[in-house]
Amino acid sequence: MLTTDNSVSAAEVAYIAGVTDKDINRLVDDHVLPHALWWRDRGRRFAPLTAPFATFYFDASGDLTRAARIRVIATLTSRLRERPDFDEFLSLSDRLADIEFDWSVSQASITVFLATFVKDAAQRAARVTEAARHIVEDSEILGGAPCFAGTRVPIANVLAATEGGMPIDDLLAAYPFLTRELIEDAAIFAKARPRAGRPRRLDDVTPELKLVRSKVVRPARADA
Repeated sequence: MLTTDNSVSAAEVAYIAGVTDKDINRLVDDHVLPHALWWRDRGRRFAPLTAPFATFYFDASGDLTRAARIRVIATLTSRLRERPDFDEFLSLSDRLADIEFDWSVSQASITVFLATFVKDAAQRAARVTEAARHIVEDSEILGGAPCFAGTRVPIANVLAATEGGMPIDDLLAAYPFLTRELIEDAAIFAKARPRAGRPRRLDDVTPELKLVRSKVVRPARADA
Protein backbone atom coordinates (compact mmCIF):
# COMPACT_ATOMS: atom_id res chain seq x y z
CA MET A 1 0.00 0.00 0.00
CA LEU A 2 1.32 3.42 -0.93
CA THR A 3 1.71 5.73 2.08
CA THR A 4 3.59 8.88 3.07
CA ASP A 5 6.45 6.72 4.34
CA ASN A 6 7.08 4.88 1.09
CA SER A 7 6.16 7.58 -1.43
CA VAL A 8 8.28 10.34 -2.95
CA SER A 9 7.84 13.50 -5.00
CA ALA A 10 7.69 13.70 -8.78
CA ALA A 11 11.15 15.31 -8.72
CA GLU A 12 12.68 12.38 -6.86
CA VAL A 13 11.07 9.78 -9.12
CA ALA A 14 12.25 11.79 -12.12
CA TYR A 15 15.83 11.81 -10.84
CA ILE A 16 15.77 8.06 -10.25
CA ALA A 17 14.22 7.46 -13.68
CA GLY A 18 16.51 9.86 -15.53
CA VAL A 19 13.60 11.88 -16.91
CA THR A 20 11.96 15.20 -15.94
CA ASP A 21 9.28 15.81 -13.34
CA LYS A 22 7.04 16.98 -16.19
CA ASP A 23 7.47 13.55 -17.76
CA ILE A 24 6.42 11.90 -14.50
CA ASN A 25 3.32 14.06 -14.19
CA ARG A 26 2.47 13.31 -17.82
CA LEU A 27 2.23 9.63 -16.88
CA VAL A 28 -0.63 10.56 -14.58
CA ASP A 29 -2.29 13.11 -16.86
CA ASP A 30 -2.17 10.70 -19.81
CA HIS A 31 -3.54 7.80 -17.73
CA VAL A 32 -0.41 5.68 -18.08
CA LEU A 33 0.21 4.89 -14.41
CA PRO A 34 -2.04 2.51 -12.44
CA HIS A 35 -3.45 4.25 -9.38
CA ALA A 36 -1.58 1.85 -7.11
CA LEU A 37 1.60 3.77 -7.98
CA TRP A 38 0.57 7.31 -7.11
CA TRP A 39 -1.78 9.31 -4.88
CA ARG A 40 -2.60 12.84 -3.85
CA ASP A 41 -1.41 14.33 -0.57
CA ARG A 42 -0.94 18.10 -0.90
CA GLY A 43 0.29 17.35 -4.39
CA ARG A 44 1.09 14.13 -6.16
CA ARG A 45 3.14 11.46 -4.45
CA PHE A 46 4.62 8.44 -6.20
CA ALA A 47 5.94 4.99 -5.43
CA PRO A 48 9.66 4.78 -6.26
CA LEU A 49 8.62 1.79 -8.40
CA THR A 50 7.24 4.38 -10.81
CA ALA A 51 10.83 5.16 -11.85
CA PRO A 52 11.71 1.97 -13.79
CA PHE A 53 8.27 1.98 -15.39
CA ALA A 54 8.81 5.60 -16.48
CA THR A 55 12.24 4.85 -17.92
CA PHE A 56 10.80 1.90 -19.82
CA TYR A 57 7.80 3.89 -21.07
CA PHE A 58 9.87 6.68 -22.59
CA ASP A 59 12.80 4.53 -23.78
CA ALA A 60 10.54 2.06 -25.56
CA SER A 61 8.49 4.71 -27.37
CA GLY A 62 10.24 3.95 -30.65
CA ASP A 63 9.64 0.20 -30.43
CA LEU A 64 6.23 -0.27 -28.80
CA THR A 65 2.92 1.50 -29.18
CA ARG A 66 1.55 3.56 -26.32
CA ALA A 67 -1.13 0.93 -25.68
CA ALA A 68 1.47 -1.85 -25.56
CA ARG A 69 3.67 0.05 -23.09
CA ILE A 70 0.70 0.80 -20.85
CA ARG A 71 -0.27 -2.88 -20.98
CA VAL A 72 3.21 -3.91 -19.82
CA ILE A 73 3.09 -1.54 -16.84
CA ALA A 74 -0.46 -2.58 -15.92
CA THR A 75 0.37 -6.29 -16.18
CA LEU A 76 3.41 -6.07 -13.94
CA THR A 77 1.64 -3.86 -11.40
CA SER A 78 -1.30 -6.29 -11.24
CA ARG A 79 1.11 -9.22 -10.82
CA LEU A 80 2.94 -7.42 -8.01
CA ARG A 81 -0.25 -6.46 -6.16
CA GLU A 82 -0.96 -10.14 -5.60
CA ARG A 83 2.20 -10.50 -3.56
CA PRO A 84 2.30 -10.07 0.24
CA ASP A 85 5.58 -8.17 -0.14
CA PHE A 86 4.13 -5.61 -2.57
CA ASP A 87 5.35 -2.76 -0.34
CA GLU A 88 8.96 -3.93 -0.81
CA PHE A 89 8.53 -3.50 -4.55
CA LEU A 90 6.71 -0.17 -4.26
CA SER A 91 9.62 1.33 -2.34
CA LEU A 92 12.33 -0.27 -4.52
CA SER A 93 13.72 -1.91 -1.40
CA ASP A 94 17.38 -2.89 -1.52
CA ARG A 95 16.13 -6.43 -0.84
CA LEU A 96 14.69 -6.71 -4.35
CA ALA A 97 17.94 -8.20 -5.63
CA ASP A 98 17.26 -11.22 -3.41
CA ILE A 99 13.58 -11.59 -4.31
CA GLU A 100 12.62 -13.79 -7.24
CA PHE A 101 10.11 -12.18 -9.58
CA ASP A 102 9.32 -12.46 -13.27
CA TRP A 103 9.79 -8.98 -14.77
CA SER A 104 8.89 -10.14 -18.29
CA VAL A 105 5.66 -9.55 -20.21
CA SER A 106 4.85 -11.29 -23.50
CA GLN A 107 2.66 -9.72 -26.15
CA ALA A 108 2.06 -11.51 -29.44
CA SER A 109 5.58 -12.42 -30.63
CA ILE A 110 7.36 -9.91 -28.39
CA THR A 111 8.61 -10.38 -24.83
CA VAL A 112 9.56 -7.30 -22.84
CA PHE A 113 12.01 -7.61 -19.93
CA LEU A 114 12.11 -4.87 -17.28
CA ALA A 115 14.56 -6.44 -14.82
CA THR A 116 17.44 -4.20 -15.91
CA PHE A 117 15.28 -1.06 -15.60
CA VAL A 118 14.35 -2.09 -12.06
CA LYS A 119 17.91 -2.89 -11.05
CA ASP A 120 19.23 0.45 -12.31
CA ALA A 121 16.40 2.39 -10.64
CA ALA A 122 16.92 0.59 -7.33
CA GLN A 123 20.62 1.53 -7.38
CA ARG A 124 19.82 5.20 -8.05
CA ALA A 125 17.15 5.20 -5.34
CA ALA A 126 19.66 3.75 -2.87
CA ARG A 127 22.12 6.50 -3.81
CA VAL A 128 19.50 9.18 -3.04
CA THR A 129 18.82 7.54 0.33
CA GLU A 130 22.55 7.45 1.10
CA ALA A 131 22.95 11.13 0.19
CA ALA A 132 20.00 12.07 2.41
CA ARG A 133 21.72 10.50 5.42
CA HIS A 134 24.37 13.21 5.26
CA ILE A 135 22.04 16.18 4.82
CA VAL A 136 19.43 17.56 7.22
CA GLU A 137 16.48 19.91 6.86
CA ASP A 138 15.70 21.35 10.29
CA SER A 139 13.44 24.36 10.75
CA GLU A 140 15.66 25.41 13.66
CA ILE A 141 18.72 25.58 11.42
CA LEU A 142 18.73 28.38 8.83
CA GLY A 143 15.00 28.15 8.39
CA GLY A 144 15.10 24.56 7.19
CA ALA A 145 17.61 25.05 4.38
CA PRO A 146 19.28 21.70 3.57
CA CYS A 147 22.58 21.63 5.45
CA PHE A 148 25.37 19.12 5.81
CA ALA A 149 24.64 17.02 8.89
CA GLY A 150 26.29 18.34 12.03
CA THR A 151 26.94 21.79 10.53
CA ARG A 152 25.18 25.03 9.68
CA VAL A 153 26.57 25.03 6.16
CA PRO A 154 23.84 25.00 3.50
CA ILE A 155 24.47 22.66 0.60
CA ALA A 156 23.35 25.52 -1.66
CA ASN A 157 26.46 27.51 -0.73
CA VAL A 158 28.81 24.69 -1.67
CA LEU A 159 26.94 23.85 -4.87
CA ALA A 160 26.91 27.51 -5.91
CA ALA A 161 30.65 27.66 -5.36
CA THR A 162 31.31 24.55 -7.47
CA GLU A 163 28.98 25.74 -10.22
CA GLY A 164 30.74 29.11 -10.15
CA GLY A 165 34.06 27.42 -10.89
CA MET A 166 35.65 27.38 -7.43
CA PRO A 167 38.34 24.66 -7.35
CA ILE A 168 37.40 21.65 -5.25
CA ASP A 169 40.65 21.87 -3.29
CA ASP A 170 39.80 25.45 -2.28
CA LEU A 171 36.36 24.32 -1.10
CA LEU A 172 37.84 21.49 0.94
CA ALA A 173 40.24 23.97 2.53
CA ALA A 174 37.42 26.39 3.33
CA TYR A 175 35.25 23.69 4.93
CA PRO A 176 37.46 21.17 6.79
CA PHE A 177 34.53 18.73 7.25
CA LEU A 178 33.84 18.60 3.53
CA THR A 179 34.80 15.69 1.29
CA ARG A 180 34.36 15.02 -2.41
CA GLU A 181 31.76 12.42 -1.51
CA LEU A 182 29.74 14.98 0.47
CA ILE A 183 29.82 17.38 -2.47
CA GLU A 184 28.43 14.60 -4.66
CA ASP A 185 25.78 13.87 -1.99
CA ALA A 186 24.76 17.52 -2.03
CA ALA A 187 24.40 17.55 -5.82
CA ILE A 188 22.26 14.39 -5.77
CA PHE A 189 20.09 15.68 -2.93
CA ALA A 190 19.50 19.02 -4.63
CA LYS A 191 18.36 17.33 -7.84
CA ALA A 192 16.23 14.64 -6.22
CA ARG A 193 14.68 16.76 -3.48
CA PRO A 194 14.64 20.39 -4.65
CA ARG A 195 13.14 22.95 -2.33
CA ALA A 196 9.85 24.53 -3.31
CA GLY A 197 9.77 28.24 -4.07
CA ARG A 198 12.43 30.61 -5.27
CA PRO A 199 16.13 29.76 -4.83
CA ARG A 200 17.52 31.04 -1.54
CA ARG A 201 19.77 34.11 -1.79
CA LEU A 202 23.14 34.23 -0.13
CA ASP A 203 21.89 36.70 2.50
CA ASP A 204 18.96 34.34 3.25
CA VAL A 205 21.27 31.57 4.36
CA THR A 206 24.16 33.78 5.54
CA PRO A 207 22.54 36.82 7.21
CA GLU A 208 25.85 38.44 8.07
CA LEU A 209 26.51 39.02 4.36
CA LYS A 210 24.44 41.95 3.12
CA LEU A 211 24.19 43.75 -0.18
CA VAL A 212 25.66 47.19 0.46
CA ARG A 213 25.02 48.81 -2.88
CA SER A 214 22.89 48.14 -5.90
CA LYS A 215 23.61 50.19 -8.97
CA VAL A 216 22.17 49.88 -12.44
CA VAL A 217 24.50 50.92 -15.24
CA ARG A 218 22.63 51.82 -18.40
CA PRO A 219 24.31 51.83 -21.82
CA ALA A 220 25.03 55.25 -23.27
CA ARG A 221 22.66 56.37 -25.95
CA ALA A 222 24.08 56.61 -29.43
CA ASP A 223 24.60 60.16 -30.66
CA ALA A 224 21.70 61.44 -32.77
